Amino acid sequence: MKISALLVNYHTAPLLAGAVASLLAQPDIDGLEIIVADNSESDEEYARLRSLLPASVQTVQNARNTGFAAACNAALTQASGDAILLLNPDARLQPGALARLAATLFASPRTGAVGPLTFWDDDARFALPPSTFPSLDDYLRRAVSRLHPTLGTRYAQAFRRKALQMWTATAPVRVEALSGGHVLLKRSAIDKAGGLFDERFFMYWEDSDLMQRLHDAGYRLFVDPVARAVHQYDHHPGKDAMMSRGWPLYHAKHFQGRLRARLAEWIERHAAPGPALPPELQPIAGEPIRLPVPDALQAGWVLEVSPALNFVPAMGRIGHGPCAEIPAECWQRFTGGRYFARLGSPTDAPELQRCWSWLN
Repeated sequence: MKISALLVNYHTAPLLAGAVASLLAQPDIDGLEIIVADNSESDEEYARLRSLLPASVQTVQNARNTGFAAACNAALTQASGDAILLLNPDARLQPGALARLAATLFASPRTGAVGPLTFWDDDARFALPPSTFPSLDDYLRRAVSRLHPTLGTRYAQAFRRKALQMWTATAPVRVEALSGGHVLLKRSAIDKAGGLFDERFFMYWEDSDLMQRLHDAGYRLFVDPVARAVHQYDHHPGKDAMMSRGWPLYHAKHFQGRLRARLAEWIERHAAPGPALPPELQPIAGEPIRLPVPDALQAGWVLEVSPALNFVPAMGRIGHGPCAEIPAECWQRFTGGRYFARLGSPTDAPELQRCWSWLN
């Protein structure tokens, strides 16, 4: 079995070189093929990129910024692997992760893609959330959750249960979707699903579209918690704007004319606005952020950090003791808005919770 790794550069040469180094350090992998597509529209950036990469790494210089989806597709045409790894420049695979992903991927013919358990920080304290999957059913559930606070709470609790299951798993967990920033796919599954990415998605939603097509082709998706990665994800309002631009295309492609979609649209037009900030929300500041843990939670707690008031999605840290900390390397990656922290027991419906917010 041969693995081809595809990466896209857009003025991130030093970061991308670190991602490549994490691949070259993987043990028990023979014949790994690494292909980098450069979208930077700069000869200087391309020269810098090339100077930071080993000669064994293939590079493709695009004359213009074709977008993430198109760049990955171009790199795929150069790939010869039976498995295709997609890896973001700001992601790193931990030692042994690639071999573990490959073993899990090919353990069953029904498995189409596998992702690692991914952490937000180098010390692997905060795990990233499960990838949200905008299926037709979830689209309707999310809309219905706006009709009443109780429904909103149930929707958020369902996501929290999925997150806790993934964060505490010791064996592969079946999931609805995987991030295109760190995923290993069977080449045959890509072909059966109609190709890698729909190039009409310039950036964002292309991986959700792929996951939908893998489901339609009969494949299952898994996160293997034994395989670990770090993704230094940051969030700012500009990303929300880019995501919103891709939604109409995704909606038209997968939901147009469907009864459940029309019902969800009607609810979204007529439902009340989102909830106001609750009065018990406490302001926090400092570097790093240190949160006091109530006595009742000190034996075991989960700290969630999110840009969303309902914590869908949220990063999570499971710990114990009298203080829960958000290190500066993490909270500083949230910029340009209000963000939230929540502390509770690592159970499906914790009876005791504390919530905070801050502005970055």
